[in-house]
Amino acid sequence: MIKEADLKRFYFELDEETPVQVLLNRHEDIGEGWFDMHYELELGVVVEGRMVREYFGHKVEIGPGDIWLCNMWEPHGFEIVEAPCEVVVFVVDPKYCATSHFLNKDISMAFMASPAERPRTLSNSKQEMKGLAKKVQVQFSEDDDPDWAKLYFFQAMLSLIEKWEPQSPMTSYGSRTSIQGALRLIFRERRLITTKEAASVCNMSVTKFTALFKDLMGSTFSDFALQYRIKGAASQLKNSDLTQEAVALNWGFTDASHLHKHLYHVVDKKL
Repeated sequence: MIKEADLKRFYFELDEETPVQVLLNRHEDIGEGWFDMHYELELGVVVEGRMVREYFGHKVEIGPGDIWLCNMWEPHGFEIVEAPCEVVVFVVDPKYCATSHFLNKDISMAFMASPAERPRTLSNSKQEMKGLAKKVQVQFSEDDDPDWAKLYFFQAMLSLIEKWEPQSPMTSYGSRTSIQGALRLIFRERRLITTKEAASVCNMSVTKFTALFKDLMGSTFSDFALQYRIKGAASQLKNSDLTQEAVALNWGFTDASHLHKHLYHVVDKKL
């Protein structure tokens, strides 16, 4: 059972030039696993072996050719049940996923559906998905090319959602788009945004907005917005020459000390 106290928060360094990152992981031991959460979307494909994927209230065992999806800041974990277990993982900037016109489909809906309702590889498509994952292994064992990462990600998503439709009303396009104003506000402005302000942008009462955001995103608005600011500040601290005080102010924290209180969750990326 996932416990919030056991969760690790991972931070990735994606940007406009590299909105999709590919990770090639090999797990050698039965019983290996951990729980984590992160801002980025996640799509994984099992190439060899088997694992159990776990979310709050949902658990599923998957094998070669099967996929899993994780939404933004969604707690999730895994345990290896057949080793060695090789997986290919796509880590994707949600902003890129939501604004890309590469496909004539709203692929972000697949991530926002509840874990039990998300698309899964059809039985007659598992060999095709496994073959795609093997191509990714070959490609990215030699070179981390962001363009190939995007192409392979969209190819996997197109195969996955081609015949899939969301079942729950809460994952409908209308429900999802109703919070887009709040998401755009987070992505656009590096400051503290109150739930009241976000609800106003979406033309909702605070009560209605709070409940809908939590249902769709699996997180309160305030925590979601805070984690986005922490991610941005952590990345800027690592990749710029700005002082800690300047970075803190740039991302809406009162000072460097205030930012430091939130950075202890930051860990090296590994999925």
